[in-house]
Amino acid sequence: MKLYNGQKDQPSEQELRLSDAFINPAGINSAEIKVKDININTDKAHELLKKCDVLREYSQFIDAVREHSGEKSAVKKAIRECIGRGILADDLKRKGREVENMLIAEYSYEEDIRVKQQEAEQQGRQEGLILSGKIFRTVKNSSDLTNEQVAAEVGCEPEEVESARKMFGI
Repeated sequence: MKLYNGQKDQPSEQELRLSDAFINPAGINSAEIKVKDININTDKAHELLKKCDVLREYSQFIDAVREHSGEKSAVKKAIRECIGRGILADDLKRKGREVENMLIAEYSYEEDIRVKQQEAEQQGRQEGLILSGKIFRTVKNSSDLTNEQVAAEVGCEPEEVESARKMFGI
């Protein structure tokens, strides 16, 4: 079982299969791993939240953190609010500082990952433009070259040359 409390809209419960993560399906005699994925966000009101007080309160705490996410000291405010409402109160009184540090580190890590992804996308676009320009010049100067020959000259794969030729109509 896997518990989900992310912000993307997910069903209350679903079955995840490892084979779905691969482009090519597994063979007939392959092993399959299945995992029940339960959305513990309060808005999904999964039955598990009614049966487990700690999990329900954790979900409510995460809601409070998200509610204050745009504010300064959001995690501190969420902790104070939850203690006042009796949500994970004993745990947050004892370990509030630890929880705060953990969540701040997690948000910092997630933000770092997001920035790195944006930088990688930008670099990829830039490299793609440069490569497309090299392919375009090479083909325009020697239109009789095959995709393989152009690829060897500019340092890419023949499929990239073919894609550029289609894109530029050359």
